[in-house]
Amino acid sequence: MMYDPLHDSCPGPQQPPAPSYWQDHSHTSWPATAGPLPNYADVVIIGGGYTGLNAALELAERYQQQVVVLEANQLGWGCSSRNAGFAMPGTGRLGYAAWAQRFGETTARGIQAEYQQAFARLARHQAACPEQLQTQPGGYLKIAHTAKAVATLQQQYQQLQRFEPATRWLNQTQLQDEINSPHAHAAIHFPQSFGLNPLLLAASVARQADQAGAQLYSHTPVQHWHTDPQQQHHLSTPAGTIRCAKVIIASNGYSAQNLHPSVQGRTLPVLSSVVVTRPLTPTELATIKLTSQRLVMDTRALKYYFRLLPDQRLLFGGRGAITGKDADKPRYREHLLAALADTFSCLRGIQAEYFWSGWVSVALDDYPRIYSPSPGVFTSMGYCGAGVTFTQLAGQRVAQLAMGAELPALPFYQSALPRFPFARFRRLGQRLYYYAHR
Repeated sequence: MMYDPLHDSCPGPQQPPAPSYWQDHSHTSWPATAGPLPNYADVVIIGGGYTGLNAALELAERYQQQVVVLEANQLGWGCSSRNAGFAMPGTGRLGYAAWAQRFGETTARGIQAEYQQAFARLARHQAACPEQLQTQPGGYLKIAHTAKAVATLQQQYQQLQRFEPATRWLNQTQLQDEINSPHAHAAIHFPQSFGLNPLLLAASVARQADQAGAQLYSHTPVQHWHTDPQQQHHLSTPAGTIRCAKVIIASNGYSAQNLHPSVQGRTLPVLSSVVVTRPLTPTELATIKLTSQRLVMDTRALKYYFRLLPDQRLLFGGRGAITGKDADKPRYREHLLAALADTFSCLRGIQAEYFWSGWVSVALDDYPRIYSPSPGVFTSMGYCGAGVTFTQLAGQRVAQLAMGAELPALPFYQSALPRFPFARFRRLGQRLYYYAHR
């Protein structure tokens, strides 16, 4: 049964990794800190994924802090090794036009600059990886899945031109050269985006953090958290108790509800599921026309996303079950395979050689926050399933915040994550939303 952050108290230790394509096709080295858990650290980071590892790297390298990362399982065990590897300029659910409408064009431009810094940090991690993260450059296609969706998508493209003039509009005829599907009516092409191996990315950041002096402890979940009158935090784990003045919560969608009261009810953990097929034949590849240079996502409310992997397998993903106990049920795999066949009819009947799921963290108002929810506690949460690129910067920013640095005057850094109203009933609302859009 899959760990469920709304029902289970702890995601580890010694839980097996997801049975993913990445686990079978990523031969890389992971650092490990030898010796017992220290009694004290300047900063303790809960969560050894993209955010936590980038925070550890920043704190150890730039600020020379004594940093300890506590990961409940293996480093990168959560969505840092379960996502589809879409490196894109954004996070949350808001595009530049929506940012400009809410906060003004100056803010939207500032957010665009943050995304570019995130890409620059991602480039650093790529350079530090012997396999260059297995990147597949060529951009991302956002496709109108129905004829009715074309007008709205074209309007988004026209607004986007103010911010990213390099994007291209593809009408249905032009799109037919890119993808042969009845659900491809038009598209926006984002040239900066690319595909990567997410597990190699997590390992690259982990090695850099280790080399900078951060101490990385796997299979060390926080089982109890006590704050004394002097605002010292005492974190109890199976390996002992560690005391610190500052804690960074970097567990995002995997944060258990009882981890700390300051973050309870502020995100909705949502399962995203993925299937990966056998390698496609030359005839199948010629029929679907999709190449490994393109990432694709559609305009549905409950989106599907897909990409061709380096060995010609097709990765296809979308929303999965609502609860962890249902995550591995065959009907969710079959649902994705049916959607795949609906997208590419020539692949009807193809089976999944891999099927897995991961929790993404959805914010009530559609964008993440990097903030301090309680004295000496800092967090970055709520990427809404679009964190591969931005988390590289978010980890750096939450580390800077913990050290008292002034962050850019942007919405990510200026308020707390809003609490979900009637948080106990979040999943009921999710069920109703899924029912309405399916």
